[in-house]
Amino acid sequence: MDNLNLNQQTNNIVPITAENFQHELLTVSQTKLVVINFATQRSGESINLSETLAKIATQYPQDLNLAIVDCDDPQMQQLAMQFGVQSLPTVILFKDGKGLNGFAGEQTEAQIKEFLSPYLPKPEDKLIQQVAALIQEHNFQDALLPAKEAFQIAPENALCKKQLIDVLLSLGQNTEAEALLSDIGMIDQDDYYQSLVAKLELNKEAAETPEIQALRQALNEQPDNLELNIQLAVQLHQAQQNEEALDILMAILVKDLHAQDGEVKKTLMDILATMAKGDAVATKFRRKLYSLLY
Repeated sequence: MDNLNLNQQTNNIVPITAENFQHELLTVSQTKLVVINFATQRSGESINLSETLAKIATQYPQDLNLAIVDCDDPQMQQLAMQFGVQSLPTVILFKDGKGLNGFAGEQTEAQIKEFLSPYLPKPEDKLIQQVAALIQEHNFQDALLPAKEAFQIAPENALCKKQLIDVLLSLGQNTEAEALLSDIGMIDQDDYYQSLVAKLELNKEAAETPEIQALRQALNEQPDNLELNIQLAVQLHQAQQNEEALDILMAILVKDLHAQDGEVKKTLMDILATMAKGDAVATKFRRKLYSLLY
């Protein structure tokens, strides 16, 4: 195996020198995890570890810096002594200007990643921040996909689940939201959880407006009245009951694709156009409509 060049530098792989160690170990560690690799070219074990660390560093360009201390350099031997390094290779984690943890000897890529995992952002963390910002902006349509992605990555993370419930409730998807809400354990039933319970109850109360109740009553007497069915679908959509609204319109289109001179199809497509990307209900009805058309 070719020796790793301990003097090579990339954006987040930096050889430590007498001139830059203050900046790399103190300043950079205020914002990123610094992995200090005390290495030597005299040991195959050290060379192998250096290559593995360099590979891992390229996978986390925003989250960590790999600081390489070439202990074959007499100046760097003094730095190693200051850190209490007793054997090579040795790795020390540095954050906020202080050492956190470390290990000596060669490790596999999987072992190093497991060792680093408590100190690096989890994959869902950035998605959680993105969803929180979108919820704050009341941009629930754009929040749906990242909220679902975060929940798929970390279904055991209660915050991911609560954010998804929040977005679903804001988009009127009460059934899916209620199922997820019922799965939250007692330990995670905090103020956010209680606000979601209240939001679900408000959604349910708003689902049956006086206009919807009046249209349902009229349809009991005239079930085949297309105009009343369209009006009910529109009112349900306004009350965020999109699945029932689309069910009503699709049932009409299955019988007559051109019902009401295309008004039914247009209403259905208008409702679909307002629904968020990644909305499972919208996806289901787009497929149904496609099957009818083609």
